[in-house]
Amino acid sequence: MSYRTEHSDEVVYRSAFVPVTVLILAQAQLGVARSALDHAMAKAKTRGITHTNFQTQAESAGFQMQIAEAAMKIDTAFLHAGRAADDLDRYAQDNRLMDLTARARTDTALVAKYCREAVEILVAAHGTSSLADANRMQRFWRDVHTASHHAITEWQVNLEVYGKALLGIEPNITHLI
Repeated sequence: MSYRTEHSDEVVYRSAFVPVTVLILAQAQLGVARSALDHAMAKAKTRGITHTNFQTQAESAGFQMQIAEAAMKIDTAFLHAGRAADDLDRYAQDNRLMDLTARARTDTALVAKYCREAVEILVAAHGTSSLADANRMQRFWRDVHTASHHAITEWQVNLEVYGKALLGIEPNITHLI
């Protein structure tokens, strides 16, 4: 789909509209997930683990692994967001229209999924008080869940869209790339 603009000679104006707007939504999720990780790591140096001998969460190998897993999911989400942005730029530079086999939409859905999963891990690691109104972690949890369940970033829908496109199955369930 081509968009009307007086700036047709400028690459940025040839970028696919829907993937750009969805990628913007993903950036907020990346920020929330990274903030949740930073918060959990900062608190780990002063919070104990109830009903254990750990004076701080940071001493626990189990907690360390949860932090590492969440960090890897966030890092992977950043990589997929970067790939989606690179694909958008490449298609615009080449003056080509994206189709559903272009993975920008699925990459962005994976960003949402991994950010949500990372925050879930961090909430579990941080403890039950994570969901208290006074705890910042509950806000991270609500924000990432709200954003990651947007219809255009819903994981199962995007897997179906991408799978159908890869197999050449028509009609696909959406025209939105």
